[in-house]
Amino acid sequence: MGGYDRAARPMFNVTKRATQGFKPSGDGGPGGGGVPFLVKAAVVGGVVAASLYFLSQRQGGKADGAKAAVSSSSGAEKHEKKDVNAVLQELSATAAKLRPTLSYAVTATKVADDAPVDKTRGQKKVHFVRHGEGYHNVAQREWRQASKPGEPYTIDTDPEFKFIDALLTPAGVEQATALKRRAALVKPQLMVVSPMRRASSTGLIAFEAAVESGALPVVAHELCHETAGKHTCDKRLSRTELSKLYPRVSYSLIETEEDPYWADGLTRETPSDVAVRSSKFIEWLWSRPEEHIVVAAHSGWLLATFNAVLQVDDSKDATWFGTGEMRTMLLTFTPSP
Repeated sequence: MGGYDRAARPMFNVTKRATQGFKPSGDGGPGGGGVPFLVKAAVVGGVVAASLYFLSQRQGGKADGAKAAVSSSSGAEKHEKKDVNAVLQELSATAAKLRPTLSYAVTATKVADDAPVDKTRGQKKVHFVRHGEGYHNVAQREWRQASKPGEPYTIDTDPEFKFIDALLTPAGVEQATALKRRAALVKPQLMVVSPMRRASSTGLIAFEAAVESGALPVVAHELCHETAGKHTCDKRLSRTELSKLYPRVSYSLIETEEDPYWADGLTRETPSDVAVRSSKFIEWLWSRPEEHIVVAAHSGWLLATFNAVLQVDDSKDATWFGTGEMRTMLLTFTPSP
């Protein structure tokens, strides 16, 4: 792996991302439409089981409310640990090459949700959220428990794309709903979501009250996309479909109709590719005027961000995110010389 050029792009051909502020009105900003159907289903009593049962048939998972095996900062599930350890080794090498090329250095300290922000020190408080359990998470767990080779959601094993842009399971909806109590005690100024459904749904459910009141604008950002390519669960729906599903989300920063990272569906981003992409997002975040932000994303993206881009004070706070976990970090930005 060679050194990083600040102007270098990830291996996937993606057009230049907008780094200017979006306007939280018009295409899905606050004030337009209701919450997405999945979010409504999550909060309207008996509709939940029927709605999610229908969705589970499409995604080939179980809708019996099976619980996620791990949902804390303690780390990965048993079947994930080997892969996570390998990724962490690559990210350690990536960090040594990537960080010196960045226009900024950013330290990250885990803090209480209501911790103050020192404006004079270039600080931002960010609630990083991993999506709740998805049908693809259940499928992988069962696949590996059965000692099957590969993954359950490649073109070979999922030719009908039934796991495309994977949805939350009932347990995942419960995990997102459980975050409401913490979300009610904070007043973020902006929520950024991955354009993928499981991350968008989790953020919208957790911060539903603020979003519905119009107090919290929501914008989708492609740079928060999960590790992309090869896995059908990580291929997002079209921008048109997503904007219909989530009218509260602005897609003004999503430049392409289809997923720009899918390519031929045979090649997957490396952890290093994701780290480069994440570094561009963190730089965009730095440029934002808001000081209190929510970011709803994915395990692979968060692992790369916390281990190759941010300089996390305590290594215990840079571990694998459990499904439905929210970790509040105080980011302190320093321009590079």
